[in-house]
Amino acid sequence: MKVEEIIHEVPELNHEFLSFENLSGGLCNQTYKVQTKQSTYVLRINSRQNEYLNLTRRSEVEVMKKANREGFAPRVISSNYPEQFIVTEFIEGRMLEKDDLKDDSIKGMIMDRLKRIHRMEGQSRTCAPYDLIHGYLKGADQFQVKHPDGLNQILHRVEKIAHKRSSDKEYNNKFCHNDSFLCNMIYTGQELQFIDWELSGVGDVFFELTLIPFTNQFSENDEREWLKLYFGYFEEETFHIFQDMKFVSMVREVAWGMFYSGLTKEESHHDFDYYKFAESCIQRIEQGVYQL
Repeated sequence: MKVEEIIHEVPELNHEFLSFENLSGGLCNQTYKVQTKQSTYVLRINSRQNEYLNLTRRSEVEVMKKANREGFAPRVISSNYPEQFIVTEFIEGRMLEKDDLKDDSIKGMIMDRLKRIHRMEGQSRTCAPYDLIHGYLKGADQFQVKHPDGLNQILHRVEKIAHKRSSDKEYNNKFCHNDSFLCNMIYTGQELQFIDWELSGVGDVFFELTLIPFTNQFSENDEREWLKLYFGYFEEETFHIFQDMKFVSMVREVAWGMFYSGLTKEESHHDFDYYKFAESCIQRIEQGVYQL
């Protein structure tokens, strides 16, 4: 459906409608800010990635509603057709940026939200990092995307890590956001809200903890402090697990890039080269660099 058609169908958007504009930042879904006389909303037109990841949009909506009740996600306004689109309230604020990580209070808020997410119970969605990798690769194969050189070797190591992590019953069986990059955190000046819950599910806390460090060039000391901030203490064992999961995070990026290169090959509105991105991630992995 086109934006105009959705606005016409949703009463909250159609009533006293003023304007809409594209929201930048997303490489997966199409997101718009919709302004009416009374309120401002976010309209997200969903991509088809969840069809390949075995994650339903309806269960995502339930997670979003629970996270809103907990106080760290926008309110869901319309979810009658979740496979096509979702409407939420617009949060006045800004996406977090790398420089915000110098602010101890903001880092503390990030950790507080992550811990609260990891305590969420009663959710039936399962989404381990290995599920993401396998789902993306399965989709890429359906789109007949060529396997980059070096892929099989790194997947073999992922299998070894998955086997090791399977014995951790404390941190490998918690509800996770799984997409908790800075661009998915909206800071209002007082509160921190998480958006884009489409990959959320029961998974591995250590995978979640890698997402900000491996995309913001953390030093080894930064990583140690990050782990201490979450756990309240530091152990070498947790640091080694963290390094393994950074590797897994990089491989997830490879699989994501391959999948989206196939999903979007017929589309013209994306100028991002997903396949080249996947190849560059493999090159970094082969160089022993587990950061974007």
